[in-house]
Amino acid sequence: MRPAFPFLILTLILVACGTKQERLPEASGGQGEVLVVMPKGHWEGTPGATVRSLFEQPIEGLPQREARFKVAQCAPDAFGSLLKAHHTVLYASIDGKVDTVAVQLLRDRNARGQLMVLVSAHDPETWSGMLQRQAGEVTASIEEHQRERVAQRLKRERDAALVSSIRSQHGISVDIPGGYTVKQQAPGFTWLQRDRIVSGSGLEHNVVEGVLIHRHAYVSDSTFHVPFLVDQRDSVTKAHVPGPDPGSYMVVQRNFESLDLMPNGRNTTLNGQYAYVMHGLFGMHGAKMGGPFVSLTTVDTARNELITVEGFVYAPQFDKREYMRELEAIVFSLRVGAEASR
Repeated sequence: MRPAFPFLILTLILVACGTKQERLPEASGGQGEVLVVMPKGHWEGTPGATVRSLFEQPIEGLPQREARFKVAQCAPDAFGSLLKAHHTVLYASIDGKVDTVAVQLLRDRNARGQLMVLVSAHDPETWSGMLQRQAGEVTASIEEHQRERVAQRLKRERDAALVSSIRSQHGISVDIPGGYTVKQQAPGFTWLQRDRIVSGSGLEHNVVEGVLIHRHAYVSDSTFHVPFLVDQRDSVTKAHVPGPDPGSYMVVQRNFESLDLMPNGRNTTLNGQYAYVMHGLFGMHGAKMGGPFVSLTTVDTARNELITVEGFVYAPQFDKREYMRELEAIVFSLRVGAEASR
C-alpha cells in the first residue's frame, strides 16, 4: 500500500562561498546536546513525546542508564541569537500550509559546523509518524555529526610527538590529544593512558581514559564477529593490562548473574574500507574496577594484519557518555596504509 503522504529524505549540503560563508558564526553548544525548536503545545503533545522517546533512549553498552543525547527545547520565536548557531538542531515545522512533507538534513544553515534536521508535515500525527519511520537515519546522522565535531577538536589538540611515535611503531595514524602518555609497549601492542582528577556535582574522583592499539595476523573474514574479537581482546589485556591488585588484569565482561553482557558488534566502514566496531563493558579479574569500552578493527592490507584501536574509561560516580563519545572519535580517527601519512 502506498503511503498517504509524499515522503522523502533530502541530504542537502549547503555550500556558501565568498563573504557569505565568512559571515557565518562558528556553531556552538555543549557536547552531546540537541536543540529542539518546537512550539510548547507540540512539545507537550505527541511530537514532543516522539522526540524524547528517540533522543533520550538509553545508550547500549554503558554500566548505568544514560540518554543518547541531552535534549533542550525552545519555541520558534525564541530561536535567535546564540541559539540559532547551535551545532545540532531539530526544527519542527508543523503547519497545514507547508510546501514539502519531508525530513531534510541541512548543513551550515545558520553557522559553520551546524546540522539542522528539518522535519515538515501538515499535522502532528503525520509529523510524529514520519520521524519515527526515519529514526534510525536521523539519529545516526546526529551521532556522526557529534562525533565529527569532537574529531575536529581532537585534530587541533593532538599530541604531535605521540602521533608520530604511533605511526613509527604501527604504521598507522590516530589523533591522540594532549595528556596521554605511553603506559606500556610491546611488539604489536601500545597502551596509552590519561589520568585526571575530575570534579562535578560535589564529587571528585580520578578518571582514567585508555587507548589500546594491537596488531594480529589476519587469517580470514571469520575474524569479524564478537566471540572471536572478545577472546582476542582478553588474550591481549591478560598479557599487557594489569589491574590495581596483584595478579589482576583486564577482561571483557560477558555476564553478571543472569544478565548477558556480551558486547554488541556491527559492520561499519573506515575511509571506504570494511571495519568492525564493538561496544561492551570491561572488568578486572581479581579486582573491583570496570567501565565501558569501544573497539574498532580493520585490516592493514599492506602488512596483512588486523589492527585494532580501542578506548576505555574508568569514571566511577560519573556519567560516561561524553567520555565515550571522545574515545569513539579517537578510534574512528584511525588511518591505515597510505592514509596514515596524510
